[in-house]
Amino acid sequence: MADELSWILWSTGAALALGVPLYLYSEWKRYQLNTTVVRIPAGRRFKAHLFTVDMQRKAKKVRIRSREAHFSQQAREAQPAHDGQPATREQAAQERSGALDVTFDAPGLRIEFNRMVRTLSNPQPGQEPTIPTGWHSISFIGTEEDATLRLDHVPSAVAEQFLLFAKQIQVWVERLEEDRRLQAEAAEAARIHAEEEEEKQAALKAIGKAVALAPNDQISQWRRVAGFTGTTTEMGLDSKGAIEWFVDLDPTGRITLHSGKQTAHTTLKGATITSLVGELELNVMDAEGNPDPHTFRILKGHAADVRRAWKERLSILRDSLSKPRAISQ
Repeated sequence: MADELSWILWSTGAALALGVPLYLYSEWKRYQLNTTVVRIPAGRRFKAHLFTVDMQRKAKKVRIRSREAHFSQQAREAQPAHDGQPATREQAAQERSGALDVTFDAPGLRIEFNRMVRTLSNPQPGQEPTIPTGWHSISFIGTEEDATLRLDHVPSAVAEQFLLFAKQIQVWVERLEEDRRLQAEAAEAARIHAEEEEEKQAALKAIGKAVALAPNDQISQWRRVAGFTGTTTEMGLDSKGAIEWFVDLDPTGRITLHSGKQTAHTTLKGATITSLVGELELNVMDAEGNPDPHTFRILKGHAADVRRAWKERLSILRDSLSKPRAISQ
């Protein structure tokens, strides 16, 4: 009886001695492979045994904390602002390994997964030259920072769970990049619009300067545009010395007229000439024969006999233009 009891106690002890470590080991492996996704202020967090990844929506950043990782960053010279792009700061090259806490700007972030394999030295015929190791390498590539954070030896089961969270991050990142692209296009359109407005203002200033030309220079400019120089000319100046009205008549009936804020280079064909108190009024068609007449008032301040002489001269030329010409045989 005693021997039987001893055997039972010995067997139970042996089972406990073997079973407890196996149980603890299985629980430890389960803990290593356990992952969760929890909410954090203005974002979400993926939690695994070896690392955590925070998707910080409000800050538009992604933070990675790992017990073992490798970080590398390329050197970058400072660049001034150019074509609407912000200036960049000088950046020294870096290489770090171990427990790391790294934050990337979400726009420009890429996440890559690579299955770690073991290469066989002498594969059998028909056998794959590589076999999975049960581990993955996960890389976070920040194009804004010219930097990469790599997590090696991530259990494949954990990597597959994180892949779902990484896809959510990439959808969010793509939306941020699209918003940034639209903002850049809007800023570029606003810049182009501002430049066009500046050009318009410059053109208006140029017109203003042309108006402010000395009378003789202004008349020379009008004659260059008209393509002729009249043989009979009169003009009147305002209180500032600028041309208030101007008439330049060619014997063929061509005429340049200016009064108010309009100028015309045309002919007397179809014109109407009216005597007003202290001036003459001419209604002429433009050079393209537009039926809508342009009205000009001239000879203000001149004596009545001068206005009568001008009216007679203008009427004779106008009438001559409307008469049919004889055909020579």
